[in-house]
Amino acid sequence: MVQVDVFWGYGFGASLAMACGRQVLEAAEPFYNKYVVQTILFLALIWSPTGLLLLIRHPSWETMQAAADFVSMSEWIVLAFGITNVTQGILGFWVGIKLMEKGKFLAANYNWMIGYLGLFFILIYGWDGLGYDRFFYDRDMLTGSPAWIPGAGVGTDLVGFFNGVVSFLQSSVFVTLMLDGVYLLPPFIILCFLWLKEGYGQKNIAMPSTGKLLTSYLFSVFVTCLGASIWAAVCVGTLGIILGAGEVVFHAGGFYAPENMSMHILSYVIGLPLGFGSFWLLLARPGMLLSKPLQVYSLDDDIWQERNRGAIEGAVKS
Repeated sequence: MVQVDVFWGYGFGASLAMACGRQVLEAAEPFYNKYVVQTILFLALIWSPTGLLLLIRHPSWETMQAAADFVSMSEWIVLAFGITNVTQGILGFWVGIKLMEKGKFLAANYNWMIGYLGLFFILIYGWDGLGYDRFFYDRDMLTGSPAWIPGAGVGTDLVGFFNGVVSFLQSSVFVTLMLDGVYLLPPFIILCFLWLKEGYGQKNIAMPSTGKLLTSYLFSVFVTCLGASIWAAVCVGTLGIILGAGEVVFHAGGFYAPENMSMHILSYVIGLPLGFGSFWLLLARPGMLLSKPLQVYSLDDDIWQERNRGAIEGAVKS
């Protein structure tokens, strides 16, 4: 989706930096080497086309139901979408390398997770609390299907949600998503594995198994990042109710959003840092349960050696 791909692109670029950062740091020119070139080629030739395919075939869905069809969109939006899919990935890569230059390999992992946090929060909550409902509505399923309205995707109860999900799994959007996945994910996984193996080999660090690497990445994405985004959405939504943001209505500007916009915006200003911050402090900061899967990608970060030394010293004293 247009609104989330800038975050996802950032996550892809930052993930590739995490995988090849050790080699990049050893290169004579940190930002002029084969890893940088291959990352840019991946973003431009593999990642960006998947979003453009969705935008062309499913313009309403890809814009979170904001556009009626492809023709109705500004040319500048289409151009910006294609460009930012690449530039945001480059930005994520650059930030990741800068963190690794300082020996902060674990922080470089938190960096790629930022992209997934933005992606999931927008898909779940969006700008009106109904991102999930927009996600599960495919206007292209039937010719002449009406524009999205609140509840069109999954209704307002559990039965409606179940029916909406089942319907989406049979939709043309889902078919295109699967096609994108087949085109996008294998090159991404292969690059990450080969680069990480090479980087650990340069430092004589034992390489974790392929299964452990893949499981740890998927756990961090679909448990840590998705869980944090759900919690942040709950925080923002609850604050919206407390502050009196009101029900989602159609505004004169041509968009759906809660009736009291000032309170709605304030719920984001307070709820986002409260939700993500509390989740990180309680569950995902270094040493906490959800930080452990990231260790396989940051075995040379000093933080793990310090914690291991502390644990050994504590055991000796006891």
